[in-house]
Amino acid sequence: MTDATFDADLGALRAQTARLLDTASSLDDEALRGPSLCTGWTRAHVLAHVTRNARAMRNLVATVQGTPTPMYPSRQARDADIEQGARQSRDELLAELRTSAEELDQVLAGLDDAARAATAQVGSGHTLTGAQLPWHRLREVAWHHVDLDAGYSFADAPAELVGRWFEEEVAALRADADTPSMCLRTDERDVVSFGDGRPTVSASRAGMLRWLLRDRADQIDAPAQDRLPRLRPTTPNPTHEEDPQ
Repeated sequence: MTDATFDADLGALRAQTARLLDTASSLDDEALRGPSLCTGWTRAHVLAHVTRNARAMRNLVATVQGTPTPMYPSRQARDADIEQGARQSRDELLAELRTSAEELDQVLAGLDDAARAATAQVGSGHTLTGAQLPWHRLREVAWHHVDLDAGYSFADAPAELVGRWFEEEVAALRADADTPSMCLRTDERDVVSFGDGRPTVSASRAGMLRWLLRDRADQIDAPAQDRLPRLRPTTPNPTHEEDPQ
């Protein structure tokens, strides 16, 4: 990864974080306690997770800088911390969200060449280099912004980011032996086949991501929802850290 890519990812992360903070700030307490797209989580749970992910990623930064630090003390501690965070007042929740993002931005911006080349293990067990951390965090921020179900969708993200996420998901589908037969056709003229290439699923890239990543087919043009292939479970599960793929 070049310095230019790292800088671009960090810049995109800052922009998407600002958008998430704007949306979060627009939510009153009643909205925060309402359901998100994450099964079993309120919007407050989603924001509490994003905050704690920022703190956990600072542990990854410490690791690539030479001080090995687990991303989370344990799965149980992670889940309990999110539950506690979701019960905070609106002001406390938003303040922590903003502060944790600012603190992570500072340490990411300070990564030197050695730290960018070093590796750390994320919660799912995958290994990332320091240079990949802004991109991983960017997905956490933008995808969970979608999960708030508060007006922001994949279609609101820059087309370049949507294109990269789509390419990554296609690669993940190709690597998954359980991917069903289908052909993905996007408004941006992508044509991607799996198995015998039937049925054809048509949508914009953003709409396709909403289906592939969040199991929401409301932006799929065809086929009818009852004819869509059955995907592996993709709806965010509160008990598992997102796979960086």
